[in-house]
Amino acid sequence: MIKLVIFDLWRTLIPATVDFVHLFYLIKQTKLTVPEFIREYEKSVQLKNYNSFEELHQDFLDHFKQEKTDILEQEMYELYFNRFDKIYFYPEVEKTLKKLKKEGYKIALLSNTESLRQKGMEEKLKLNELFDFLGYSFEVGAIKPDKKMFNAVLSQFNVKPNEAIMVGDSLRSDIGGAQALGMHNCQIERDDMEKKFHPTIKPEFKITKLDEIFKILGGI
Repeated sequence: MIKLVIFDLWRTLIPATVDFVHLFYLIKQTKLTVPEFIREYEKSVQLKNYNSFEELHQDFLDHFKQEKTDILEQEMYELYFNRFDKIYFYPEVEKTLKKLKKEGYKIALLSNTESLRQKGMEEKLKLNELFDFLGYSFEVGAIKPDKKMFNAVLSQFNVKPNEAIMVGDSLRSDIGGAQALGMHNCQIERDDMEKKFHPTIKPEFKITKLDEIFKILGGI
């Protein structure tokens, strides 16, 4: 029986605001593939609670051994300061989250994300009202698929792995991470990008809209 439903944030509940492919081509880095770049990006800026954009920007440059350029600085500034107009729930999300709580499920958020302006995002989306727990990589000190991220949520609610389901778009971070702990898992396919990046990881369940989760929960 499922007691806890855990959701990823980006490209699961809200559209992504980081164009990783574009950012990848702005750095002078030829040894990485795009999926490898995404993993390194997460390590560079999603594990620390930043006090300023300048601090985050410098960590990014240092991690990728980049010189400061106006184009790169402007691109990153846009990501962290002008992206709020682009942040909104996919149409079915808010209704689905409220229905899950009404039906007695505990719901949690588990996100690899940057700390800058995260509190502002919480207020805009009313995340504290919708979720019973908010788990961020920069607070936990780990990046999905690290078991530490998932265990932080499971221990919060004192549930066993087989009593929880992870719902997310990323085959590597969400599905692979959940499978490593023996958790139920469900991929939401917003596009076919993940198939290209991680074709060997197979989710237990698959949906294309979040409100399809009720059919899955009813069968577990």
